[in-house]
Amino acid sequence: MTTTPPAEPVGPAQPSASSGLRVLPVVGLGEVRAGDDVAALLLGALEASGVALSDDDVLCVSTKIISKTRGLVIPAEGKQEAIAEQTVRLVARRRHVRTTTSIVEVPAGPVMAAAGIDGSNSPGGLLLLPGDPDSEAEELRAALVRATGRRLGVVLSDTSSRIWRVGVGDIALGAAGLRALEDLRGSTDADGRPLHVTVRALADEISAAADLVKGKASGVPAVVVRGLGGVVVDPADAVPARALSRTGEDDWFRRPSLESVWQALGIAAEHEPVAAMDPESDALRLHRAIEIARTPARTAPRPFPSTSTTPSHAPILEDEGPGPTGRLALVVRPHDDRGASWAAAGEFAERLRTAIGAESIARDLPVDVRVEGPRARMEP
Repeated sequence: MTTTPPAEPVGPAQPSASSGLRVLPVVGLGEVRAGDDVAALLLGALEASGVALSDDDVLCVSTKIISKTRGLVIPAEGKQEAIAEQTVRLVARRRHVRTTTSIVEVPAGPVMAAAGIDGSNSPGGLLLLPGDPDSEAEELRAALVRATGRRLGVVLSDTSSRIWRVGVGDIALGAAGLRALEDLRGSTDADGRPLHVTVRALADEISAAADLVKGKASGVPAVVVRGLGGVVVDPADAVPARALSRTGEDDWFRRPSLESVWQALGIAAEHEPVAAMDPESDALRLHRAIEIARTPARTAPRPFPSTSTTPSHAPILEDEGPGPTGRLALVVRPHDDRGASWAAAGEFAERLRTAIGAESIARDLPVDVRVEGPRARMEP
């Protein structure tokens, strides 16, 4: 499914909160259980909160509520197996102390740490994400509309980090009755200048605003967002939250820099090293680059060979220490003067330079690699 926004503007101009945006907490929901009727529970909590739904209200609900009512709870010891089952595509892995976190694309579309599996606010175990949050949002919206007769939107939100941003915030995993992406191209700004590229992540903005009231530990799993005129649309005109995920062919960042280079060098995903979340020492990064260079394409890593166990034609790597510029000098030598040995040395040197280059994208790894002929052998 393509995630490219529509080529032409859709719907009204940018919604306005000039009349005053209100974010109203829905309290008293209590702990939900598998099989509970979410719409009925929310309507009861709305009444207890003194909030009557109005036309054009958007109800923003934590996705955890849906996961609990669907029984998507697993024991903590099953987390790694569940992550593997929920993974559509492995993006990266990062190590923090003794814990390795997998960043993966999940069936719903987003790329999330640990496949979005989370134990916060879940005393019964870890919660899986629903497989189709947009459908869950539409089912909840339809039930609320039937019960109230109001024109409503629904957003299912969850906490996530964002690329190149520190910290977490809520994003939309599911949406119904509104345009999760609002295309403003073709309209004008406040000064009358035409907008050519602006496509607004409206459902994410609603989720972030709602999180200011819901919080992470306040026990408020749902809020009513009121005052965004023009947001709620007929179901036929709605844009699902899946459209917010740039995980198709439009994805410019399918893998981080390290993993992209490893993939280009032909390292199988299951044999890729795991880099740390925090900055690593130059020695560790160089060790990893050498390991990558030594790893044949699409095969498992092997121990670093020594001169006494090196197979025929395999190159020899020597550390000459800091050079005149202070950069470490590594010398790759062919095992002997045969052409096959020279070819193997040249190939290894290029793989090593490439792996070092990957390590240097974020922070320079001061290492130079050169190829020289084999050392003269001492006659007995």
